[in-house]
Amino acid sequence: MNLEEYCKYDATGLAELVRNGDVSAKELAEFAAEGVVKVNPMLNAIIEVFRDRVDTLDESTIPDGPFSGVPFFLKDLGPRQKGRLQEAGSRLMKGYIAEYSSFITEKIELSGLNIMGRTTCPEYGLTGTTESVLTGVTANPWDTDKIAGGSSGGSAAITAAGVVPMCHSNDGGGSTRLPASICGNAGMKHSRGRVSYAPEGCDLLFPLFSEGVNARTIRDLAGFLDAVMGPAPGEGIPWARPERPYVEEVSCNPGKLKIAVCTDKFGTVSYDKYVAAETTRVAKLCEKAGHIVEEAAPEMNYERYQEMFKRIWTIDISLQIDYEAQLMSRSISGETLEPMTLQMYETGKSATASDRLQVTAAMSAAARQLGMFYEQYDLLLTPVLAQPTPSLGSGFTLSKEGQTLDEWFDNAFQLVPATPLNNFTGTPAVSLPLARDSQGLPLGMHFMAPIGREDRLFNIAGQLEQIAPWRDKIPPVHVNSI
Repeated sequence: MNLEEYCKYDATGLAELVRNGDVSAKELAEFAAEGVVKVNPMLNAIIEVFRDRVDTLDESTIPDGPFSGVPFFLKDLGPRQKGRLQEAGSRLMKGYIAEYSSFITEKIELSGLNIMGRTTCPEYGLTGTTESVLTGVTANPWDTDKIAGGSSGGSAAITAAGVVPMCHSNDGGGSTRLPASICGNAGMKHSRGRVSYAPEGCDLLFPLFSEGVNARTIRDLAGFLDAVMGPAPGEGIPWARPERPYVEEVSCNPGKLKIAVCTDKFGTVSYDKYVAAETTRVAKLCEKAGHIVEEAAPEMNYERYQEMFKRIWTIDISLQIDYEAQLMSRSISGETLEPMTLQMYETGKSATASDRLQVTAAMSAAARQLGMFYEQYDLLLTPVLAQPTPSLGSGFTLSKEGQTLDEWFDNAFQLVPATPLNNFTGTPAVSLPLARDSQGLPLGMHFMAPIGREDRLFNIAGQLEQIAPWRDKIPPVHVNSI
């Protein structure tokens, strides 16, 4: 095998080669490390390669799992790995070394994935572009003047660029799906509680967040969820395991689904004309596949949903920052936090317990309204982005001076009006690389499902992957073209 051949396989395929003895885990790690050397100078997507997981890799440490020996990177935020740095893209956390591994990290390791480094993220994952004072600017492999998305932009960029076939991401408002859309990958946000947050938190403390991956194939998305889902002992959400593995759902005929589509606007936000046209085109593609497609949107107070989302965003990040400032024995100031992060922190600190309870009530109300909508429809289709991919240095950066927090949030909702609703209500959604924006850059189509119905998403995703394949579409910055 050589690097060119390595890039042709998804994670499931590479693991099969390892099991058959056609390639070793160390050889795969060396290919991934070679890919880092080629593309990272142009992308700045990887913070660190763990040389002990490449040069001196002990293959006996890799369990026999569904992804045995496959190279993998953790985003520098969320799941911790004992003895490794995790800095959350922030000067406040610079130099932090984890004292334990998170529950999901242990499951990732048990799946056989070889965690060999860290990818970039914006400070605390708080925005849709991966640009930070600590680690610099992460570029889009399709156009290095454009954002790679956020907050999992580093993971999305190296997946699209062929360094690894899939890479860890997480999602608090679209942070898996937005960079997947921009970089031309697939990415799913799972139902609340489907993947454990132990021991850092739980579904009550972290109701917005979902751990996942950016991947090139749907079977890798499904296989990863099969490997890591499930509660830690004693956790309160009694999710039953699905009737069959999600990886089997990928090849299942979804039947005739009733799909609602928002072709030109979502809530109060109108789409760019080209985005609207692409959404209509994909809706027609679903019709040709045998599904019933109707123009429809959930009835809810979208302005209140956005206002309550902003409130929980600032409250929860202020609690996290307070905890980590104490952990690192550092003060909270403009020397340790970027301007917009500091504004979020200060706003969250001024909130009351009553404010947080109002958010919980609003989340429950929105979830029930959405649930009533799904009594009529199986899925809801929107684009991930309402506008073309922004350039680097836009108003979405956390270091941007001279704007209020309300202005910053308004900019964010104008770009991604739909994705935060899934985090707010706990419902699952997937971004599929089925479209292009007016610049010719990837644009994800966003399928949303009722709570607990990831199976429907894997059904439709697997079908569309066959009808309109994307796997061979690669960006200019790619390990095989540099």
